[in-house]
Amino acid sequence: MTHDRESRVLRRRAHLRRGTALLLAAALAMAGAAGAQEPAATGTGPGPRLVVAIAVDQLRADYMDRFRPYFGRGGFNLFLQRGASFAAARHEHATTSTCPGYAVMLTGSYGSVSGIIANEWYDAVAGREVNCAADTTVRAIGADTEGRSPRNLKGTTVGDLLKISTGGRSRVITVAGKDRSAIMMGGHLADAAYWMEDTLFVTSTYYRSGMPKWARQFNAAGKVTSYFGKKWDRLLPAAAYEMVGPDDVPAEADAAGMGRTFPHTIAGGPTLGPAFIQAFDLSPFGNDVLVDFALRAVVEEGLGRDTVPDLLGIGFSANDYVGHAYGPDSHEVMDATIRLDRSLARLFAFLDRSIGLANVVAVLTADHGVAPLPEVFARLHPGASARRFHPATVDTAVNAALEARYGAAPAPGWVTYHGQPQIYLNRRALRTKRVAVEEAERVVQAAVMSVPGVHQALTATELAAARAAGARTGEVLSFHPARSGNIYYEMEPYILVAGGATGTSHGTPWAYDQQVPLLWYGSRILPGVRRTPAAVADIAPTLSALLGLTAPGGSQGRVLSEVLR
Repeated sequence: MTHDRESRVLRRRAHLRRGTALLLAAALAMAGAAGAQEPAATGTGPGPRLVVAIAVDQLRADYMDRFRPYFGRGGFNLFLQRGASFAAARHEHATTSTCPGYAVMLTGSYGSVSGIIANEWYDAVAGREVNCAADTTVRAIGADTEGRSPRNLKGTTVGDLLKISTGGRSRVITVAGKDRSAIMMGGHLADAAYWMEDTLFVTSTYYRSGMPKWARQFNAAGKVTSYFGKKWDRLLPAAAYEMVGPDDVPAEADAAGMGRTFPHTIAGGPTLGPAFIQAFDLSPFGNDVLVDFALRAVVEEGLGRDTVPDLLGIGFSANDYVGHAYGPDSHEVMDATIRLDRSLARLFAFLDRSIGLANVVAVLTADHGVAPLPEVFARLHPGASARRFHPATVDTAVNAALEARYGAAPAPGWVTYHGQPQIYLNRRALRTKRVAVEEAERVVQAAVMSVPGVHQALTATELAAARAAGARTGEVLSFHPARSGNIYYEMEPYILVAGGATGTSHGTPWAYDQQVPLLWYGSRILPGVRRTPAAVADIAPTLSALLGLTAPGGSQGRVLSEVLR
């Protein structure tokens, strides 16, 4: 594609194919004015030919210490031994879920600016739940699912600015196990975002009119279905895993016929079907297939082949599925982490052979951590309040308080949507009853705070005022006035909001959810362990500085100058 033609494609994509066109156009204009010349890396010497941004879904910071004795040379230890690591890195926002975590990585902005406050939220105008990557104006390619794009992401990513600063010559490709992971990393101007849907990699018409030939060939090879009937057993001798506790824990999930103990058979039933997909997702092998696809993308998309820098984003999702089912203190999570280490080593060995690691800058982090299984934590810490909590308890208290004060509400009731930690009130009912929103919020706030185990509840009015005053609490950073609910509430530490009796989750402002690895590698990176505080929001401005770009306009992080040569 010629330079002029590609520029035209980029302009059409920027102005015609997204609902946030006006906001994005202003952000891109600012970025273009600041970085019109070709990027040059900070310091002396040539800049990187390829930036590799890696995010592991549900990778707690403590895994780097707990499992390090079993890491090989070229995976995590590439960063830990030859790169830079931050011992006190974390997410600063409170709603530690996948979409906000991936969005902040390459925008540097939290939900208060990016608008990505959760995986889903309630759209009061449309009267329905909205997926963070949903877009009804496009369609999925290769899957019969709702359209996906970065339309809901406000602002720009490092990849967007890189495309602009090089006149479209830089290539930006993202691959992930989940749609929202690939899309939020790629931003608005990515050449393509690919993700796994059932047994195939798919994309969206937002990026392309069809899957490229190489991707179709990859899908036709049946990489995922080749695991049908195979066993997932421990990579290391069983005795090595005793450090995390017993293999058989009743609170672990027994899903898709996988069982709670090793070995696990990846089948889900006698024939290929939805249960097999669930079983495959509950194994670490999705990471292996993702690396296979990423390596093919590097070759076929021509990444890192010239002096114009490209960006490859990789979102490993298998660890999240495993962690939700078995918990962080399980043989399964330990094995999945060690296997991921081997997958990373394979990725970097390939990049060394094909591009040369001297030409690569890599950063690795996670979108969030995870809470321990409350039953496991309670056994180890008998005095703790660890337990499971069903959000219906909050619904009961809220409805009782509102009906006692204002009477019954017309359908669908006083609460239109409750997706913990957000509660959205029925504004039409409030208008009908002539009740001020702020007054109703205070009634609900008191009702929520009366529920045992609730740590705090904040109203939208309070959060909006704190946001306007420039506060940077986790709750404020997760609040967007156009998308957040009327009430935001948090449970006490180790109280798990869950509808079932097994497994675990994340999404809180507590350390086990916020603290994640932040690892850097490259010839322009000063190696060593840093004890200074750092946030995932710092990745975008740091990469921008390294590439000679201004940071994304909405960035709320800082440049980690202590690791840049």
